[in-house]
Amino acid sequence: MASNNRSMSSTEGNNNSESNGRNAGSKHSLHGTFVTGSKWDVAPKPAVKPTPVPRKWEPLKGQITSDVEDNENSQLTIQSNLKKLEAIAKVSKKKQAYSPYLLISSLPSTVMPDDIKRMAVSEGSISDIIYHRNRCMEFQNRVTVVFRSATDAVDFIAQKYGKFLGSHKVNMSMLDPYNPKDKRLIPPQLPSEPLSGLLVLVSGLPAASRPDNLRTEFRRFHLMDTTEAAIIPVPSRPKASTCQYLVQLSSRSEAFRFVRTYHNTYFQFAEFRKRCPIRATVIY
Repeated sequence: MASNNRSMSSTEGNNNSESNGRNAGSKHSLHGTFVTGSKWDVAPKPAVKPTPVPRKWEPLKGQITSDVEDNENSQLTIQSNLKKLEAIAKVSKKKQAYSPYLLISSLPSTVMPDDIKRMAVSEGSISDIIYHRNRCMEFQNRVTVVFRSATDAVDFIAQKYGKFLGSHKVNMSMLDPYNPKDKRLIPPQLPSEPLSGLLVLVSGLPAASRPDNLRTEFRRFHLMDTTEAAIIPVPSRPKASTCQYLVQLSSRSEAFRFVRTYHNTYFQFAEFRKRCPIRATVIY
């Protein structure tokens, strides 16, 4: 019995030692796996604080207010311009439209584009000036002025209405682009003519004169080098005993020199016995 108890105690001791060894081994193995590569072994990172992002609609507040102010200012300017036009309409007894097109009539026959531009309130407010001529290229003493905006046109007519230009009291009226009568006076193409100031109208020549005769006479002037003829015939009045031509010069200075040479002089060919007083005017 004693031997049996000893053997049992020894076996129990062995079992206890084996179980302790297993537990130690398992603890060691767990500890080894815990150290070598688990996700939860990493030290916790500090929490990322979100940076305050500006709202997209915050900078638009100022733009919205500025747009509202611009609209209010534009409405105020339009209302003030309409009041000016009403005051002018009472004086001229004609209803004035609100547009950038202005018709100026009763002008002197020698008016130049620079004369009209000098009358402008602000520099660069006039975009284009179109002279009104008939089929015979005769000036009708009126022009259509295209302004940069309707406000510039209103300021021009408010300050220059009833003024004199070269001893001529000029008349002004705004053109309504939606009115069929006024639409005829508004040019379809707003860019100015590239040949403006380079053309000279020579009138009063004998009816039998030909471009070859004129080219021989005008050979001392620098005519424009073009594929077309530099001397173009222009229709004359019915039953007229004279003819007229358009002469294209190379520059404006040459055009003015041509006018100074031939205007109010007598022109006579070798083939004709009649002396003809001629006129020369620059075409704009």
